[in-house]
Amino acid sequence: MRVPSHARVGAIVLSLGAGLLAHPATGSAQGALVPTAEWRGAPVFTNWSFGTAIEQATGEISSVRQMAVPLRARVRIRDRWSVDVAGAVSSSTVTLTTGGTKRTLTQSGLSDLNVRLTGPLAGDAFMLTAGLNLPTGATELGADATAVVQAIAAPGLSMPVSALGLGLGGTLGVLGAREIGPWAVALGASVEQRTEYTPIALALSSGKSLTTLAPGMATHLSLGADRSIGTKRLALVVVGDLYAEDGLTLAAGSATSTSNYSLGPQVSAIGRLDFSAGGWRETAVNASVRMRSEFTDAAGTKVAGSGGSYLDGSFIGVRGGAAQRGLVLGIDARWHSGLEFTSALVGASVAAAGATVGVDWPFADASVRVALRGQVGSINTGSGSSGMTGLQLSGTIGARGGAR
Repeated sequence: MRVPSHARVGAIVLSLGAGLLAHPATGSAQGALVPTAEWRGAPVFTNWSFGTAIEQATGEISSVRQMAVPLRARVRIRDRWSVDVAGAVSSSTVTLTTGGTKRTLTQSGLSDLNVRLTGPLAGDAFMLTAGLNLPTGATELGADATAVVQAIAAPGLSMPVSALGLGLGGTLGVLGAREIGPWAVALGASVEQRTEYTPIALALSSGKSLTTLAPGMATHLSLGADRSIGTKRLALVVVGDLYAEDGLTLAAGSATSTSNYSLGPQVSAIGRLDFSAGGWRETAVNASVRMRSEFTDAAGTKVAGSGGSYLDGSFIGVRGGAAQRGLVLGIDARWHSGLEFTSALVGASVAAAGATVGVDWPFADASVRVALRGQVGSINTGSGSSGMTGLQLSGTIGARGGAR
């Protein structure tokens, strides 16, 4: 068995750390003498409309929309170490009817800021990943803001920004890699811990009702592999998540109650096949499956119907020469079983399909892509079902250049 090249290990690290699969980077044998910087911005507008309003505790929801600008930057140091910074700004709106009155609820602001340091240990045999979640996102949300955040958090809607403030947290992990025949295989483990924070603060006539969450430690185990198959490249990742006990405290005036619960283990598998096709500069097929087991309540009992499965698949390609304007074409589909124990939107079952068309402009040190995606499907919360249509307009701008 051999130790894979630094570039190839780096590609697997990104796959395991971000849940995304990418081509291994091609790097010079000599590291750059000064840092190089990469950045990407992706403004995206998303709108979901429901044929029949979805009944929730706050009212009957007829639409959910969001304008978001996710941002990511990376600085490479001598082609060995890298620092990634990621965050987003967004404005999300829910339109609903309460007691015959139509209302529009909006929540705007920053998400948390994620900082990650990645670099090699013991040559290229191991890589270290250390992350910090900075609590720049909103917490202590009122009733209307909570309703918005609960809507955008629904997995079935797949919103670009699905969470705001999650409290201060840190992650530390290590990954080892080897070449086994034609495969580059990497095994990783990491632990994640967040501090206590207050996601909800409802205004009452007697004061505030505070919901405080004390997250337990999460452990993530990852196995990734990739290989070339002729002109194709296959990448596979399996991730297992284990969760310690969380504490939840509800305080209203002088009355306080505390309970504990434990999320069930979760397993995710992701596969990507990149291949060449005549007249296309990029072509890839993606598939993923995620299985969430039931969680355990304060009494130590598994909550029936709190487990679920999620299946997603897509094809995306760019037709055109390497240095020419390209036509972006894609199709996708997903099925989510939903969580039967709740009728909230976050636990809804969904079946949906979509198509994407766009234009991609490659430049020497940058790229620009504009795409339009349409989606149709059905959603069922257990207490009601509806057809739904989605429209998403996105633009991606990315660049790479030497730091100055």
